Amino acid sequence: MKKILIAISLFLSLNFAQAQDLVKKIPSNAFTVATIKGDNVFKLMFVKDFNESFVGKKLLTETSKSLDKNFTSIEDFGINLEKNMYYFNQLSDSITYNCFLIPIKDAKKFESLIENKEKKFTQQGDIRTMVLPDSTSIIKWNNNMLYFVTGSIKGSFFADSVKSARYGIKDIRFQNNYDDVAIADSSVVVTDSTYTTTAEPMVEVVEAPIIEKAKVQKKSTTKKKVKKAVGTKKTGKKKPAKKSKKAAKIDSDFEEPREQEFAIDTAAAMTPVNGLVDEQYDAYQQERAEQDAKKKRLAFTWMTAQADQIFNGTYESIETNKSYSASLDNKAIAELWVSSLQDVYNSIAPEFGTYGKAGLMKGYGSLNAKLFMDNKSFRISTGLELAQEQADAYKKIMNRKLNKKFLNYVNSEKALGFMSYSIDTKAYLEEFPKLMKQTYGSFLGGKMEEEIDLGTELFGLLLDEEAVSKVIKGDALFVINGLKTKEVTYTTYEYDDDYNQKEVTKTKNETLPDFLFMFSSEDTRLINKLIKYGIHKNMVTVENNIYKIQEKKSPIDIYFMIKDGIVFFGNSLSEMQSISNNQYNKKINKLHKDLLRKNNFSFLFNAKNLVGKVPDSEIGGEETAKKFNSTLEKMGNVYMKSNPIKGRLVSADISAEIPNGHENALKYLFSLIENAAK
Repeated sequence: MKKILIAISLFLSLNFAQAQDLVKKIPSNAFTVATIKGDNVFKLMFVKDFNESFVGKKLLTETSKSLDKNFTSIEDFGINLEKNMYYFNQLSDSITYNCFLIPIKDAKKFESLIENKEKKFTQQGDIRTMVLPDSTSIIKWNNNMLYFVTGSIKGSFFADSVKSARYGIKDIRFQNNYDDVAIADSSVVVTDSTYTTTAEPMVEVVEAPIIEKAKVQKKSTTKKKVKKAVGTKKTGKKKPAKKSKKAAKIDSDFEEPREQEFAIDTAAAMTPVNGLVDEQYDAYQQERAEQDAKKKRLAFTWMTAQADQIFNGTYESIETNKSYSASLDNKAIAELWVSSLQDVYNSIAPEFGTYGKAGLMKGYGSLNAKLFMDNKSFRISTGLELAQEQADAYKKIMNRKLNKKFLNYVNSEKALGFMSYSIDTKAYLEEFPKLMKQTYGSFLGGKMEEEIDLGTELFGLLLDEEAVSKVIKGDALFVINGLKTKEVTYTTYEYDDDYNQKEVTKTKNETLPDFLFMFSSEDTRLINKLIKYGIHKNMVTVENNIYKIQEKKSPIDIYFMIKDGIVFFGNSLSEMQSISNNQYNKKINKLHKDLLRKNNFSFLFNAKNLVGKVPDSEIGGEETAKKFNSTLEKMGNVYMKSNPIKGRLVSADISAEIPNGHENALKYLFSLIENAAK
């Protein structure tokens, strides 16, 4: 009985080890981790359905053609489609690793993908290794997993002479100097100093003294002619020139013949110089190629060691990283996690040197994004970790809801879309100097600390946060209610047969948005003063409390008004009149109402309301317009919203609804791809 229990436990432990998620192979210091969850993907679409889809058929056909094999299912690739696939990278000061971890179900099937005469692999135990051409990437696999790694050496690492000397690598730069080349022999001796960094241009301007040096080096018939013209017959020494009409003529015309002689001498002198520069450049290219080869060999050595570590080493997994673990969601079909925005900044801004590491993104922690698909919508959820001080500041700034009165001016039946935001202006102005100091203080350096403090104090003194927050409370709504075509005039220029320019005024039809913008204001005294000034300067006209901005060059008419503590702007006079007369047709649905009321930021695009609104001529003609409108008809609402700050996490969601008649979001996406490809 005891033996049976031991056998069962060994069997279970073996199967558990084989079934372990490959996330355990990702090191804890990974900079970025991306995941595709095969199990969740193929719950939405069976493998058979994928094979028969437009995308699946295309993939299988192209793979069969390129490998000269016959693939009928993605299962023929040998990949375990029910497990998670990972991409991760690791950053260091010397090299960046880009890595893929893929679960294997049938190693023989996978090997059939790469079996040919040119691509061979070695095997040690159950681990196979293949080096890709040019030794830039390595693939290792066994019966359970495949690992692909490629490495990219950082040029900045070897720009440091101390670090590069450690690996016997030189930083090669090209430089030449015609002064040295002109006096030197035609043979060039290449030394390390030849390739040092210099502020001089690669090609210098050749001046007269250089020509004289060149003439000492090499005799020419041109030089003999010059001596005969200006020297004595025997010695060639110069004699004082005698003044005569002929001499005066020569003197007065001296520039032209001298210019010709100079040009001839320059050409003669430059002949050996150009040859030497070519030899020097060839030597530079050869030396650089040798150094690049050394770097490539070094990168390959590092990649090999890293790949061996992933397969055979014992190390701390990314699973121990609390930020990474907290970002995971079992329902997501794909996930992305980035360890630190400060590290992102460092990696894309190496030219800033020490400033790149000065904490410009200080206070911003890890970033994550997750993709969800279900029977109603696609959804991408993003999250950003903040330092506690920043999180507290943003909670104060976001402590405001949108003005409820705005909802009276949204008509969901005709609106193409809207965008809204709501913040506490007073809190923002109070927190702004602190946030700027935190972000840019380290960038400017410790020596500027007193100046930064003075600047933030001055900012607070100059602004009366309470007063400003009454003029502009901090909430606004922008609605696009449709599109309309308007004939506009514009100025162009025409030219006659003699290329004389003539200004011409023409007209054309333009499709313009019909919009309405509004923001809250408790104190409109300043706005009223601005209106009075505009009327006095004939920049603004008024009729029935509706103001119009007089701007001849504007393609649209802009109207504005103040009503019930709201400042309205729009380009439809009829809408402004209906608002003024309390006759606006309010028809807001629940989705739009919840989006606007429950979130500090929201955005919505109603694709169906755009169908047929854009002229065919503006989207490539009738055929293109037909496909465009057909796609819009099949789309649901696309919207984005911010979420309340939870702890130190600020987050937002982007969603796209799927229309009725589709089983789920993934199958709907595939149908869109197929329609677009037709």
